[in-house]
Amino acid sequence: MVKLKICGFTSRRDIEYALSLGIEIIGINFCKKSPRCVTFEKAKKLLDNLPYGVMSIGVFVNPDEDTLFNFLDALNLSGVQLHGEEPPALIRKIRKKFPGRIIVKALRAENSESLLDGFKKYNPDFFLLDAYMMGVHGGTGRRIGRSLLTQPWLPWRRIFLAGGITPENVRELLAEFSPYGIDIASGVESSPGKKDMEKMRKLVERIK
Repeated sequence: MVKLKICGFTSRRDIEYALSLGIEIIGINFCKKSPRCVTFEKAKKLLDNLPYGVMSIGVFVNPDEDTLFNFLDALNLSGVQLHGEEPPALIRKIRKKFPGRIIVKALRAENSESLLDGFKKYNPDFFLLDAYMMGVHGGTGRRIGRSLLTQPWLPWRRIFLAGGITPENVRELLAEFSPYGIDIASGVESSPGKKDMEKMRKLVERIK
C-alpha cells in the first residue's frame, strides 16, 4: 500500500489520533514563514516518546547548516525534508554526518524542464513533488497539473506526491499514478496546523 505522510502537526493530540489510524510518517514544520511552523521546544513536546516504528520528518527551507544538524541530532528526527534551493552538497553532508536518516528533496512542479533539472541535480532518498506558486516554498493546497505527472521519466518509486490532495480526490490520484507515498497537510485540516480527525479518518479509509 502507498505510504502516507501527514505534515504540519502542531498538536500532540492530533499526532496521537493519526497514529491510532495507522499513519507512520509525520512531518513537523520548521519553516518560519509557514503557519504550521513550530519552535524547537514545541517540537520536542510533540515528538516525545513516539511509538517504535513511527518516522518523524523535519521540514526545512534553506536552513542554516548548524541549526539543521542540531535539530536532527537533538530531536532525533528520522529524516529531513528540504523545501528550498539547498545546494546538492548539503544532502551529501547530511548523509555523511547522519547515516541512515531519510532525506527528502521537494521539487516544485513549475514545468517539465524544471522538474527534470531537479531530478538530475539532486540525489536524495526520495523526492516530494508539490505544486508551484511563485515565492511560496510549499503548502499551497494546489494540485499539480496532470500533464506534469504523466512524464515517462518520473521515478515514481522514489516520489511522495503532494499538492491539493484530499480524502475526496485521493482515490482518483492513486488509480492513475503509483507514487511511493503521498504527503498531505491542508487537505486534512480545519485550519492551518489544526488537523481534522474526520478528514484524517476518511483519508485512511479511502486509501485502504
